[in-house]
Amino acid sequence: MNNFRICVFGGTTEGRKFAEFLSEANINTDLFIATEYGHQFVKNLKNINIIQRRLDESEMNSLFMEKRYDYIVDATHPFAREVSENIANASNANNIKYLRINRKSSVNKDCMYFNNFKDCIDYLKIKQGNILLTSGSKNLDEFTEIDDYQERIFVRILPMESSLKRCIELKYSSKNIICMQGPFSEELNTAMLNSIEAKYLVTKESSTSGGFEEKVEACKNTGAKCLVIRKPHEVGFTIEEICKLFMEKLL
Repeated sequence: MNNFRICVFGGTTEGRKFAEFLSEANINTDLFIATEYGHQFVKNLKNINIIQRRLDESEMNSLFMEKRYDYIVDATHPFAREVSENIANASNANNIKYLRINRKSSVNKDCMYFNNFKDCIDYLKIKQGNILLTSGSKNLDEFTEIDDYQERIFVRILPMESSLKRCIELKYSSKNIICMQGPFSEELNTAMLNSIEAKYLVTKESSTSGGFEEKVEACKNTGAKCLVIRKPHEVGFTIEEICKLFMEKLL
């Protein structure tokens, strides 16, 4: 058993892959995840202590002070900026090495890119046609600014009570809410776009593991435009780089 003490904040495919790597390397790890949905993908890993809980910066400070980890690894979603800032601040305050896992990304010529949700919404306000929204539940309130959003927007969300409740509170049409867990194939995405006669698909910039290419190909198949919200610029490691880094430390 390795003597490293590592804390990982997960919730992404990259976080799951890193947890699997640490498990195989026999490194005892505290893995923090925010939802039951994320729990199901890592619950059977050896050497991984899973804590399903959200922490604010003050709670992180107390935890890091008590545990004195050797490394803090941030594998949270690239759009969860406040969480990442809290993790980095608490790590620095306790003089613990902070490592960020980034997703690989590239520009796809078949997509339109926007720097933020507001720019994308402003674009959609002056367009006509149905929209398949696959960017999660956090920014659903912003899309209600679009005229006839209750008719035009079809929301695809994870089958979680909190996400469905948010849709209902924002008065999205119940017939336009798709609760479904991925991954989604090109064929399934194509079928959904055709079924709702979508002219646009909205997604966050993602890695290949996040199903991004399948969405792009489905849009090409149906003639829908793929609108992509760029992720914030980050400095860090890819999943391959961080695994290599720890392998070198184990030798």
